Amino acid sequence: MPQSVACSLPAALAAGLCVAGVFAGGVLSACDVTIKDGDIKNVSVQAHASQEWSRQYPLTPGGIVEIVNGNGSIEVVAGKPGVVDVAAVLEARAMSETRAKELLSSVKVEESAAADHIRVATVFTFRGRGPGGFESNYKIAIPADARLEMTGNNGTLKADGLQGHVKAMVVNGGIELTSMSGTIDAAAVNAHVSAKMSQVTGPVRLESTNGRISLEIPKTAKATLNARSVNGGITVSGLTTSDEASGRRIRTLESQLNGGGPEIDVRVTNGRISITGTERPESMVESPGVRSPEPR
Repeated sequence: MPQSVACSLPAALAAGLCVAGVFAGGVLSACDVTIKDGDIKNVSVQAHASQEWSRQYPLTPGGIVEIVNGNGSIEVVAGKPGVVDVAAVLEARAMSETRAKELLSSVKVEESAAADHIRVATVFTFRGRGPGGFESNYKIAIPADARLEMTGNNGTLKADGLQGHVKAMVVNGGIELTSMSGTIDAAAVNAHVSAKMSQVTGPVRLESTNGRISLEIPKTAKATLNARSVNGGITVSGLTTSDEASGRRIRTLESQLNGGGPEIDVRVTNGRISITGTERPESMVESPGVRSPEPR
């Protein structure tokens, strides 16, 4: 029999999935489902349950903070030296409040804490059937010199004002890094990647499959730039490149910026690359403010 399924996603989600009669593991959405000549019509997943979770951990200088989120966003800012503050909102939706609470009870935050390595991960244990789903969103403050590792799905990974190494991987969503002055290793699938550097002090790698990449660096930065777009193009502005490719749409670019320096490797399979030189000198680096996360 012919059937139609219409799904309306909340604006907070970068991607989602609605399934009639089958739980779509981990995706939170609101669905109106109509099956012609069938028994299921206008199923609405509107009831919800939520829970706040927070922790504070000590961390040695240069320690690692690892966050794993199976469905939702991660936002990280520079905070107090020696302290990691983590706040999360866990939310579940279902056809009834009872069902939503049942789903929520299956969403756990696993934590492990050592002096030099903090790890926090969302784990979903429910294996039942029925429409519904869950979402977890993190807001975190870490020391500016900490090393950050973020892994996520169906959400945006953000970091601001960090000086340590940042590793970020996401599927379906995005990566947005601002006021960065450390090394970066960022990779995305079906997602965009954006990085704004206040300094270039070490290697930077940005990679995306099916998504655009934008990079901003100071015009005076010394770096070795390697960029490639398989299906798309590269646009460079505000920088003097050694092969005079600035401002033209190209597919590959290799250039020594201001005599060369740390390697910047930018690669995309299906998408555009935009590289911009900013007027702000590298020496003008703002001291990151101390901020504490607050649940949404």
